[in-house]
Order: sequence, then structure tokens, then C-alpha cells
Amino acid sequence: MRSMYAALINNGVRVSQDIWQVKIPSKIRIFLWYLKRGVILTKDNLARRNWNGDKSCTFCHCPETIQHLFFHCTYAKFLWRAVHLMFGLPPPLSIDDLFVNWSKRGSKLYNSLFLIAASALCWTIWITRNEVVFDKCRPNFFLQVLFRGTYWLRQWAKLQRREELRLQLLLAGQRLETSALHFFSSNGWLSNRFIG
Repeated sequence: MRSMYAALINNGVRVSQDIWQVKIPSKIRIFLWYLKRGVILTKDNLARRNWNGDKSCTFCHCPETIQHLFFHCTYAKFLWRAVHLMFGLPPPLSIDDLFVNWSKRGSKLYNSLFLIAASALCWTIWITRNEVVFDKCRPNFFLQVLFRGTYWLRQWAKLQRREELRLQLLLAGQRLETSALHFFSSNGWLSNRFIG
């Protein structure tokens, strides 16, 4: 029992170190650390602090939790499914799965790539959700949310010291955008009407 507890502690420390070492803006690292710890202020966490507002997801009206917002909501499912179809990575099932298994699938270079990509997708979901909640705007279309995530990939690629990682991030963003546009245009959706 003690060895299992020690393994969990060591794993949690290692994952947190990975978050702090990845080359992304500090506010995103803090966001990831809060996300990993389960203290992002989703509506269920706000309710625990005696907040009395509407507790439903702004996108699909299910109860908003971290698990729901980042993995079960239609927007999250769309983003993770796009990654799955393009790169063959199964969608993460939970925060633990995201930080412990999903972002640890290869060499150190690819682990950084996966963590940066996951950061971009989670940050995109979070800021899109916050715009709807606080700015009272309509939810973006799925492709707009995806393109926002690829925008962050391009921006964060500039922060990487290793040329290979920088190129991999840029290519990943391009492949996601191209495949999503191809999919929607081939299925009769006029993508240029909604992307601005």
C-alpha cells in the first residue's frame, strides 16, 4: 500500500515538473497546474464556494464540471476527435489520463509536443467558455474553436528553443486545420462563411 501511495506522489510531482518545464506562457502553466489539481473555477467548483448561479454548461447545458467541460462537452469531444482522426491519438478520458498517459506517449520531444498541444486545446476550451459566460456572446462554431487552438500552437511554437519541436508544432496545427477544412467542405459545409 505504501509503495502505491509513493508512486502516486512521485507521479504527481513529475507531472507538475513537466508542466513547469514546458515552454509556454506562464499564465498557461498556472492554468494547467490548476486544471491538474482540479481547482479551475468551473461552475461546480464555484457552487462549492456558495455561488448560486446557473450550474449548466454554456455550450450544451449539462452540469458543468472539469470532467464535462474538457472531455465530455460537444466542443471538447470535437477537438479531441479531430486530434484522434488526424494523428491517431485516442482522446483522453480524464485529467489524470491527459497528464499521466496521453501526454507521455513517446520520446521527450514528443512528450513536450503532446503537452503543448493538450495545453492549446484546453486553453481554447477555457477561454471560449469564459467569453460566453462573461462577455455574453454566442458560442463559436466548432471550426472557430479548433482554429483558435491551432493559433495558440503557432504562437507557442515561437517560444521553443528546439527547431524540431517548433516545426512539429507548426505542422501539427497545419494538419489539423487542413483536415478539418477538408472534412467540412467535402460534407457540404461552407467553412469560409463562418471563419473570420
